[in-house]
Amino acid sequence: MRLVIEKFLQAEVDVGSFASAVFAIGDSRGITLEGAVGNAVSVPLRIPATLDTIYDCASLTKPLVTAALILRKIKNIDNKFHDFTYRELLTHTSGLRAWLPLYAYEAEYLDTILKEGPEYKRGTKVVYSDLNFILLWYALDKKLSVDVHDAWINPPAELKPRIAATEWGQRYEAKMANRPAARDGLIWGATHDGNSFFAGGTAGNAGLFATARAVFRMAQMWVNAEILPRAVVDDATRNHTAGLDDARGLGWQLPTGSEATKMLSPRAFGHTGFTGTSVWVDPDRGRIMVLLTNRVHPCAAPVNIQRIRGEFHRLALAL
Repeated sequence: MRLVIEKFLQAEVDVGSFASAVFAIGDSRGITLEGAVGNAVSVPLRIPATLDTIYDCASLTKPLVTAALILRKIKNIDNKFHDFTYRELLTHTSGLRAWLPLYAYEAEYLDTILKEGPEYKRGTKVVYSDLNFILLWYALDKKLSVDVHDAWINPPAELKPRIAATEWGQRYEAKMANRPAARDGLIWGATHDGNSFFAGGTAGNAGLFATARAVFRMAQMWVNAEILPRAVVDDATRNHTAGLDDARGLGWQLPTGSEATKMLSPRAFGHTGFTGTSVWVDPDRGRIMVLLTNRVHPCAAPVNIQRIRGEFHRLALAL
């Protein structure tokens, strides 16, 4: 089966879906299958991806780091931080708009979010927003840490040869913000996300760098209730947005019948990252599935990454 999955992923590399991919599949006891294809860096030089390749995990930071730290810190998810409940921030029902280039404003990120962020009536719909998790970062006193082998916030410079490169310049965000790119040259070893990069490497919404094995281990810690009490894990991975237009746990995405999740059990939970990363857990099938790619290298071209994730999940569930 490893060869089948590697062949599938290599075919996606060959057609330009992403430069490289590393996967890890297993259960609560550990990894049972893993592999790597493609080049972690394809320009200006070629460095093959291996099981030790470190990826910019982008928004996997949200559940694996920020949400975990918040749930360890707070006593009640309905307590408030700057008039937003933690439940609203963790479930993306706060009323805040999806995104702002906070680094383009002269004010502190927090002040900009409070002034420019509100867009809709809170609790009426789910709008996935980086701003929610940047506020949670402030609630953590702007301190994020991770204590897992081969996982970092702000990886040291000497690890750069192991890190998968991302975009050439911050061009995708420049188009979103309708302004000149804030960075030139290859983004390699630094956080791809602009708000996190200009905040010093992380702003709670992104910033985690890790191998597929490390992401698997972090998900395994959730599954085995090592990182939080079982009751908190169960609450965080249930649907808190029933009746709204998306299914959200506390920091986690839940299956909605999308191309990437329609094959998963109703109790599954996971998350994705813009750079091409994903982690999904299907407790009813006893599966933890990690797929890390650098689909934004060397440019963030349109890719049906949801289709690719869906096929990867189908193959992983067939083990």
